[in-house]
Amino acid sequence: MIEALHPSESIWQALDDEAVRHLQALLRCNTTNPPGNEITAAHYLQEQLVAEGLETRIIEPLPGRASVWARLPGKGTKRPLLLVSHLDVVPVERAHWSVDPFGGEIQQSYLYGRGAVDTKSLTAKQLTLLLHLARVQRETGPHLERDIVLLAVADEEQHGTYGMAWIAQHEPALLDAEYAINEGGGFALDFGGTRIYLCATGEKGSAEVRLRAQGEPGHGSVPHADNAIVRLGRALSRIGASPLPLHVTETMHQFVQTLAATQKAPQRALLPGLLNPLFSETVLRAFPDKQAANGLRAMLHNTASPTILQAGSAINVIPGEATARLDGRIIPGQSAESFIQELRARIHDSQVRVEVEVGSPGYENSADTELFAAIKQSLALHEPEALVVPYLLPAVTDSRYIVPKGIIAYGFDPMRPEPGWPSPQQMAHGHDERISLANIAFGLHVLYDAVLRISG
Repeated sequence: MIEALHPSESIWQALDDEAVRHLQALLRCNTTNPPGNEITAAHYLQEQLVAEGLETRIIEPLPGRASVWARLPGKGTKRPLLLVSHLDVVPVERAHWSVDPFGGEIQQSYLYGRGAVDTKSLTAKQLTLLLHLARVQRETGPHLERDIVLLAVADEEQHGTYGMAWIAQHEPALLDAEYAINEGGGFALDFGGTRIYLCATGEKGSAEVRLRAQGEPGHGSVPHADNAIVRLGRALSRIGASPLPLHVTETMHQFVQTLAATQKAPQRALLPGLLNPLFSETVLRAFPDKQAANGLRAMLHNTASPTILQAGSAINVIPGEATARLDGRIIPGQSAESFIQELRARIHDSQVRVEVEVGSPGYENSADTELFAAIKQSLALHEPEALVVPYLLPAVTDSRYIVPKGIIAYGFDPMRPEPGWPSPQQMAHGHDERISLANIAFGLHVLYDAVLRISG
C-alpha cells in the first residue's frame, strides 16, 4: 500500500470527526420510506463529493426518489470497487423514542437516529474514506489500481424499485465493477471465548407465500368440522411446529467448520452436528443464546413466517375461505417448486392451496477472493485475536440486483459488540436506533484499510 494513503493519528481523528458529522447530517434528512424523499440526503452527498472534485451523478427515476453515484478514478489496471449503501429508512414509532429520531443527537457517546445502523452510518463511512482518498490523490496523483465507486441508493427498504433495481435495469454501466462492499454483515459474535466477525458472502432468496384454505361457509351459531379458518390454523401450526428440511450450502459448511475449529471439546465435536439432519435440531436447542440459534436455523432451512391473516366479513358468518401470507426465504440452490413441495408435505391438506412467488433467488459467492483476503487482513490489523467468517445472510439486500451482473458482493459493515448495546440486528429498525462514536471510528478504519488492500 502507498505510504501517502496512510493517515497519521491526527488525520485519523479528523476523519473520525468528519464521519460523525456526515452521519449527523444524513440522519437529519427524513428519508422514511414510504415515501422516501431521498433527494434531501442525495443533495447533501452531492455537495460533499463535488467539493472534492469527484465525478458525481444523481439518479432520480421519480421526483424525490434519488440515488447518488460518484467515482474516484484509479489507474484502471484492475476493475472498479463499488461501495454500496442505501439512503432510505423504515418508519419510526416516535412515542417509543427517547430522542428525536431525525435529530442526529449525541448522548453518552452514542449517535441516535433512524438509520444510524441501517445504513446511513455505512454511507457516512464510505463517503469519508472516498473524500479522503480524493484529497490525497489531488495532491499526489493516482495511487490506486481500481476506480472506487460510491453508490448510495434509494428505496432499499421497499424492494429497490426506484433504487438499485432501477439502476440495474436502466443504468447498468454504473455497476461496472469486480467487487462490492454492502450492508448485511460485519457485526461480531463472541462465541466460546472467540470473537467472530461475520462477512455475508451469500444471501437467501425471498418469496411471498400465500396459503388459501377452503371450507364450508355457514352460520356462526352452528359450528362444523369444515371451517376454513380452523383449517388454515392447522396448516400454520404444522408449518411452525418444526423446521423445514435441512439444506447445507457451501457457505454454511465453511461457516460451521470454522466455528467448530475455534472451540474446545466437547463443542468442537458437537458443532458439526448442525450440518447433519439427524442432530441439527438437538445441537441448536442446546445453544444458550436462542437468538443465535434462531439465526443459524434460518441459514440452514427454507423458512416461511406467517405475517398477515385474512378471513371473514361478519361475526356471525363462517367464511368459505381463509388466507395467510407468509414471508418466505429460500436457501440458494432451492427453487419455488421445491419450496412448495416442502410446504405441501408439511401442511398435508389438499384443501389448502400453496402459492409461491419468488422475489429474488438466493446466491453464494466464494470466500476465496482477493476482497475476502483484504477484509481478513484489515480486521487482523485492528483486532488481531478476532476471526472473519463467511456466512449466509437469511435476509436480502440490494446485492441481489448486482450479483447477477457478475459482481462479487460481500456484506461487511464492521461493528464491535459493546456492553449494554443491543446487537446491530436488533438496532436496525428498532426504537432508539444508535451507534457509538467508537464504532463509527472502528468501522471507518477497518473499511479504509480493506479498500486500500483491495485497490492498492
